Amino acid sequence: MKHLLIAIGLSALLVACGDSDMVGKANSGDPQAQFDLAMAYREGKDIQKDLQSAFKWLKEAANGGHVEAQYELAKDYAVEAEGNRQTAKLGVGTAIKYFARDYGFAVKWFHEAAQQGHAGAQLELAKLYFAGWGIKQNDEKAKEWAEKAKAQGNKDADKVLADIAAGNRPETGFGKVRGNPVGSGTGKAGIEF
Repeated sequence: MKHLLIAIGLSALLVACGDSDMVGKANSGDPQAQFDLAMAYREGKDIQKDLQSAFKWLKEAANGGHVEAQYELAKDYAVEAEGNRQTAKLGVGTAIKYFARDYGFAVKWFHEAAQQGHAGAQLELAKLYFAGWGIKQNDEKAKEWAEKAKAQGNKDADKVLADIAAGNRPETGFGKVRGNPVGSGTGKAGIEF
C-alpha cells in the first residue's frame, strides 16, 4: 500500500511539475535534482508549494554532498520556526515540529559546506565558533573561517573579523534568540571538529 501511495504521489508530481526527468533523477539519488526539486517545492515553482517536501528533498541533497543544499539546510536548522524563513508561516506548532532550530545540526551542515569552499557557510561557521553556539567556542577557528570567507570576497567577513578582534560576542543568535543555544545531542559545550 505504501508503494502504491508513493507511486500515485509521484505521478501527481510528474503532472504538476512537468519535469519527469528531474523527479526521476531525484528519486534515483541525484543530489542536483534533489536540490532543484527542494527549491521548486520551497518556492512553488511549477508545482504546489510544499515546505515539508522541500525540507525532505533538501536533506536528501545535503546528504548526497550538494554544497548549496548543505548551506540551505544549515540555515534552516539555525533560523526556522523563528519567523525568519518561509516555514515559520506554517504556524509555530507545525514549524517547530518539522523545522526546529538546532544549532548542532546547523554547525554540522555549515561545516560540510564550508569545507567544500562555500564562502557563506565559512562565515556562518565563523560566527558560530565565535559565539559558541552549537559548537565549542574557539576564537582561533572563528578567525580562520572568517578569513577564508574574506579571501573569497565575502563582504561581511570584515565585520566578523573586527568583532572577533574586539571580543564583541553576540548576545543573540540567528533570529535574535538569546542565550547559548546548543544543538540536540551536542552536550553543553557543543560539538567539536
